[in-house]
Amino acid sequence: MDKIFSPHLSLAKNYWKAHLKPNDLSIDATCGNGHDSLFLADISSVISIDIQVQAINNTRALLEKHGKRGTLHNISHSEIDQIPLPQSPHLIVYNLGYLPHGDKSITTQTETTLISIQKSINLLSPKGAISITCYPGHTEGKKEEEHLINLLKLPVYNNLNICHHRWINKTNAPSLIWILKH
Repeated sequence: MDKIFSPHLSLAKNYWKAHLKPNDLSIDATCGNGHDSLFLADISSVISIDIQVQAINNTRALLEKHGKRGTLHNISHSEIDQIPLPQSPHLIVYNLGYLPHGDKSITTQTETTLISIQKSINLLSPKGAISITCYPGHTEGKKEEEHLINLLKLPVYNNLNICHHRWINKTNAPSLIWILKH
């Protein structure tokens, strides 16, 4: 029973592990310090992107430290469709917000996140998924989560299975959006 009510990142990683196979391609669209990329590299091939050079360097160092490989791109997640892909991704992961232990004034932005999610849906392989961890505890994060939910409620996305996990008894707690393509 504990796994069902685990913290948001554990819940996301349970989804990822159940969803991915070794020959799949995953994209960490906001790689930050590289912890999600490292987790994904244990399961599948991984491409990691981030707009911050520090995040790319941190991810590269973590992957190398653990003997893992990945392809890294220093670009905005809104340019996800510009990355050369060897195959369609089976999972695209977003951990929104700011770089942990970095400059908290640099956050993912609602506008670019919405663009990126729309492009990611189109990039996914059949039965592919998108995992979005939202952090509504800061102003941009709250706006980002609200706009994502409103976007994903549009009729154009009725062909997707979309689930939003939210802790109802914790104000501004992180939430997880899981999008599954048919």
